Amino acid sequence: MILLITIKTVKVCFAIASVFLMLSAGSAAARRITVGSDDNKDFSSIQAAVDSAEPGDTVYVYSGIYRENVYLDKEITVRSISGKPEEYIVKAKDPHEHVFHVKANNVTISGFSIKGASDPEKAGIYLEKTRGTLVSNNKLSDNRLGIYLDTSNTNMLNVNNVSGNGVGIFLNGSGGNFVINNRVKLNSLEGIMLEASDGNRVSGNLLHFNTEYGIMLSNSSRNLIFNNYFQNAENVGYGGINAENVWNITKRRGVNIAGGPYMGGNYWTGPESTDLCIVEDLDEDGLCDASYNLGEGNVDHKPLILNTHTLRTSGRFITIPLLGFALLILVFAVFITKKVMGWGDDDLTRDDKE
Repeated sequence: MILLITIKTVKVCFAIASVFLMLSAGSAAARRITVGSDDNKDFSSIQAAVDSAEPGDTVYVYSGIYRENVYLDKEITVRSISGKPEEYIVKAKDPHEHVFHVKANNVTISGFSIKGASDPEKAGIYLEKTRGTLVSNNKLSDNRLGIYLDTSNTNMLNVNNVSGNGVGIFLNGSGGNFVINNRVKLNSLEGIMLEASDGNRVSGNLLHFNTEYGIMLSNSSRNLIFNNYFQNAENVGYGGINAENVWNITKRRGVNIAGGPYMGGNYWTGPESTDLCIVEDLDEDGLCDASYNLGEGNVDHKPLILNTHTLRTSGRFITIPLLGFALLILVFAVFITKKVMGWGDDDLTRDDKE
């Protein structure tokens, strides 16, 4: 019996060791490929670096202006060196095509100013049937569509500045995505558009002065939309059937996007900074004591009240205090787990509904 257990233990240990060796070999094989204008860099164009890359490699781009359209069809990371988008401009060489066209899973694009895709349905960043892709810390402007997800699931759009496009962020036939902590303003059509897209999480976004709607739902259901700051001529628009969308979570401790002490629903205001939820807050929790009717059966049960003492925007993205930061880390951890485990599109739980 002891001998049998020992043999089994050795086999298990050997299997574990083999897995670690495989992971180590994969990590060691990953390359660092550089892009820049001087002779010390591997390539002078992003596309040339992408073409030479293998899955798992990282393409580091040095500051400059890159006039090209980049096609990504392998699992790699493309990021700027300093993470300051204004120093890394990628402008469409052909304005009739997407600036970044992603057709692979588990891609990362981070740290760029992306502009110049001017044709209808062309985007600064276009995700085509992708999963597990991270689009973070980019500035998208002067595109017909800022970020466009087409039949793409479980991706994350995080801390992007999407301003001065036609539509800021457009999800078409896409579910289980995280659209969080983005600044979406001054787009000539919608800030965020969900078309036939179910089960997405839209949270922590500043949606300011978009011409048509802050967010437009068209045949999109079971989305969780909370802790966003709406300030548009029309904050919400609808088309088709939009069922069971949830506009708030259960009240919980945490500094919200309007500076209050609890997380709940969204902050609603008009273009002239006129609060749309003017209700007495008897318990002083920073949440309106009455629900806010958004029309067509959509209700925010816990709309936020602006706390002018703790909220400081000063033209910048709202600072997230420690509790909010911890929440962001938790959401990011869930996203990474989904990428690793290959989870599917789970419906949002109904516990977040009032």
